[in-house]
Amino acid sequence: MDLKLVEMLHLDLEPVGIFFGNTDAKIDLEASPEKRNCVIPFVLAAAKGKVTSMNEDSCTCPGGAVGACFGDGFTRLNPNIHKMLSQGLGERAPQGAPPMVREGERFFCDEEIAMRWRQNMPYSDKAYPRIVFAPLSKWAEVGTPDLVFIFANADQMSALVTMQGFYNGKAVNTLAPFGAACHSIVYAAEQIDKEEPYAIMGLFDISQRSAAIKDYLSMTIPYRLWENMTKDLDKSCLSTHSWKNIEKRL
Repeated sequence: MDLKLVEMLHLDLEPVGIFFGNTDAKIDLEASPEKRNCVIPFVLAAAKGKVTSMNEDSCTCPGGAVGACFGDGFTRLNPNIHKMLSQGLGERAPQGAPPMVREGERFFCDEEIAMRWRQNMPYSDKAYPRIVFAPLSKWAEVGTPDLVFIFANADQMSALVTMQGFYNGKAVNTLAPFGAACHSIVYAAEQIDKEEPYAIMGLFDISQRSAAIKDYLSMTIPYRLWENMTKDLDKSCLSTHSWKNIEKRL
C-alpha cells in the first residue's frame, strides 16, 4: 500500500524513513566526522536508495545538529549564529570572512530578533546515539520509522497537504516554519507524541536553495500520519478527475 501512494503521487524520489537512535541498521553511507556535513545530502542519498547515517560527531554543521535532533548544536558549534542569520558581524568579522558572516543572511532585522527565533527552536535529543535515513524500499530491513521525509514538487505537495485533513476535517494540518533545510526534522520530531500532530513543510532556507533540488520542497511527518495517508487511497483526492488532470504533467 505504501508503494501505491508513491505511484499515485508519481514521486521521483523515495520517501525517506527517519530512525532515531538506531544502531542496528546496516549502513551504505556513513557521515565522516572529518568533513563538514550537511544533513540534506544524506537524506537525498536515502531518497535515491541508500541507507545513510550520522551521529553527533559527524553531524558537524551547527544547524544540521539541531535539525537532526542532536540537541543544541548552535551553542556547541556556532554560538554567534543569531548574528550571522541577521545583519552579520560587519566590521567585527574576521578578515576574509564569507559574505554570510560579514553581511549576514538577513533573515531577521537584528540579532535580538534572531535570538528570539533561536531560543524558540524545539531542540531535541531524540537522535542519540545515531540517526538513520532509509528509503521506503528498505524499511522492512530497518524497522518502523519515527518520521517520514518526502521530497515533492508543487503539484505533489498540494495533494500531500490536502490529504492531511482527510480524517479530521481540519483546515490547518500542515505548518511551514522557517529554519535551515533540515529543520523540518526537528519540528516534526516535536509532533510525534502530540494527539493531533502537524505535518511540517521544509526546504525554505534560501541560503541553501541553490544546493537543493530545483522546484522541490519537503514534507516531514510522524509515521502515523504516513499510515493515515496510505489508507483508503481509492477514496482520496488522488482518485479524482482533478488529480487525473494534474497527473498528465507529472
